Amino acid sequence: MSDGPMRIVIAGGGLAAWLAAAVLGRVLEPTGYPITVVGTGDADDRLAPHGAADAMLPWPDRQHAALDLDDAAVISSCAGTFSLGLALDGWNRPDGTYFHPFSQMGAALGPVSFYHIMLRLRQAGEPLRLSNFALAALAAQAGRFTRPDRDPASVLSTCRHGLHADCHQLAALYQAEAGKHGVAAVPGHLRRVELAADGSLAALVTSDEQRIEGDLFIDGSGVAARLISAVSGSDWVDWSGWLPCDSILSASFEHDEPPLPFSLASAHAAGWLRTLPLQGRLALVNAYKTDFADQEQALRQLQELASGRPLQNLQAHYVRYGRRGAPWQRNCVALGAAAALIDPVGISNLQLLRAGIDTLLQLLPGRVNIGATARAGIGAAAAAESVEYNRRFGALLDGARDFALAHYRLNGRRGEPLWDACREAVAPESLAYRMSLFESRGRVAMYDEEPFESDDWTNLFDEHGLSPRSYSPLADGYKLADLRGHVNMIRTVMLDAVARMPTHAQYLGRTA
Repeated sequence: MSDGPMRIVIAGGGLAAWLAAAVLGRVLEPTGYPITVVGTGDADDRLAPHGAADAMLPWPDRQHAALDLDDAAVISSCAGTFSLGLALDGWNRPDGTYFHPFSQMGAALGPVSFYHIMLRLRQAGEPLRLSNFALAALAAQAGRFTRPDRDPASVLSTCRHGLHADCHQLAALYQAEAGKHGVAAVPGHLRRVELAADGSLAALVTSDEQRIEGDLFIDGSGVAARLISAVSGSDWVDWSGWLPCDSILSASFEHDEPPLPFSLASAHAAGWLRTLPLQGRLALVNAYKTDFADQEQALRQLQELASGRPLQNLQAHYVRYGRRGAPWQRNCVALGAAAALIDPVGISNLQLLRAGIDTLLQLLPGRVNIGATARAGIGAAAAAESVEYNRRFGALLDGARDFALAHYRLNGRRGEPLWDACREAVAPESLAYRMSLFESRGRVAMYDEEPFESDDWTNLFDEHGLSPRSYSPLADGYKLADLRGHVNMIRTVMLDAVARMPTHAQYLGRTA
């Protein structure tokens, strides 16, 4: 017997399906791994519930290079802009604003972390703020941008960047990329799913009755989750008790001012508003809980942000945040909104899609034996891979959930029913442990599957008023004057670097 090709069939017509198709097409040999995309014809697989634009964020040094398009292509073809982080308004307190930067914050001095240096100086009366020692935050505040430097001796090496992009245009870019690598797209759209005797997927049948058989199926059909639901039924783990917003109203409007290199999340009594800058327009999202606001109120808030300019691409969606208990079931892998949907404060659902594909690349099963039990063996043959995928990706999703949840759980909006209830909710054990350790020692528990860096958690906890009982005793090994000199030197070097950067608009002009 010889190994036959492993046929990969992807369901979906939007970003999830075409990103998976492009990445797999890039890295797999086409005759051994033929890839076919079957559109679903559903709006939800083309337009994410959180609007027509999203962010590709930097990731802790492990995502596969095949996931990325050239920055210039995204900037020029997807109304793209660069991102240095996220500004948050009204979360830690109604009149408070802070920044999640995509960069290292400060620098250690010997064995003492920068945060504990800062804690000791605070105790001595100096009102220091962690993000004021992050190059990305300083550059974003000045409206400036440049790419990171790979030289570890350069202060520019401490900074990372993401991209904002129009999701429709980004999907078209990935579709074109998939076509370059021989990915086939069948006409028509998915009509029904056929199961094998063992409950795995056997074939997808299109609207013109074409039957597409496969060995490994990827569900990129959005919240409808048409493939994984057929295989696993209802195994949705509901997070709505922690992430309360249940409705999304999204839109965009024309905006001719130079785009800023960051997005903005502004809390309000019933939820929060996201402003994401693209070239020539701003993309808006109002995430709210219907117990405290209706669609008419949500629309008025978007209109106020648009300052009288006409809203375009207005879309309303009901959302239920959560994830699949097992995103890989038998011979079906769910990606994107078919696998998980999360409140996008601090992280984007596009980034979770990329993480799911990256994890799949690491665990992709090899070609099946052509004679093995009428090809039904891929689910059984990849049983270990699917268990490990579900463990890794599940842990990553839970970490992303905890990061988003911490914004709600630690909010400082007193006297507003939604936010009071969020603050009183019992946190999942994983987040409760992180908070407890941080309050005790000023340390962040970090695990293998982490979507965030330690600095990200530290900044979030610190800005929301979660304070350690004391700084590390190692900080007492230095004189206060030496600590002051250290932090002042860092800030001076960073401010000098920012002053030499072009404006974000200038850099966009060079890139496009």
